[in-house]
Amino acid sequence: MSNEAYASALKNALTEIRNVCPDVQTSFLFDKEATLVAGDSETPEATLSRVVTSLEGLLNKAESLGGLNSVVIEGSKGSIHISCVDDMYLTMVASKDADMRYLETVARVLIPTVIKLLDSLDPTPLRHSPPPHSLRKSEAKEELKIDEEEELQEEADAEEQETKEVDKEEPMPPVELPSNQLIVESFGGLLVRSDTVQISDEIMSQWEELLDGKDIEIVEVESFNGKTSQCKVKALDDSKLENKAVIRIPDKLCQTLDIKKGELVRVKPVIS
Repeated sequence: MSNEAYASALKNALTEIRNVCPDVQTSFLFDKEATLVAGDSETPEATLSRVVTSLEGLLNKAESLGGLNSVVIEGSKGSIHISCVDDMYLTMVASKDADMRYLETVARVLIPTVIKLLDSLDPTPLRHSPPPHSLRKSEAKEELKIDEEEELQEEADAEEQETKEVDKEEPMPPVELPSNQLIVESFGGLLVRSDTVQISDEIMSQWEELLDGKDIEIVEVESFNGKTSQCKVKALDDSKLENKAVIRIPDKLCQTLDIKKGELVRVKPVIS
């Protein structure tokens, strides 16, 4: 896996935190040398770098006391949550009324799971290599020159291809199915159907809108260990979970997917 792919995977995971925890305003990862590793797509990298620099003093004091495991910095309008993840620090800036349970789930489950998965694919991940923005200027200029040449060649090839196929009908692009990362809430009982999961009406409505009003009866559930299952879906019957980014999965199906309560799964509709 390339450094760019590794950074993109971490960036996507950090961005997904906003879907799991709407109260999280910013999230990013930095290493023990106070170097930014990855940040969510909503916050400019320059802003994140300044925040990391401001936290460097706290990091140095923590190292002198034996290291930093986790810390919460309370403010009048919100708080900053810093957790040690492997050899990096996960930092989340959250609103004052943020749900601590979900923040802890993110710190203990989401990012560590993604990092573990990426490490299993490549033994030399991005955090062991210089970040992309630290490339030498000469290398950056050379890459820019190559990119410009490739872009000009691509434009010329595109114009030539367009001329040859001007009378041909362009094929319709395939429909890209939406997906969400949701936290597992397991449940059981004698009358519970093992082939049906429950998702909030809000998520179902968003999917139907993106799919031009198509009814959604089947979804695909994928765990981070690669196991998948297609099952029926209906709206949540627990009012306490209606506005949470959760999916209720029967105990038997949890065993099939090798997942537990509190873990994350990726869910997307299946359109026939």
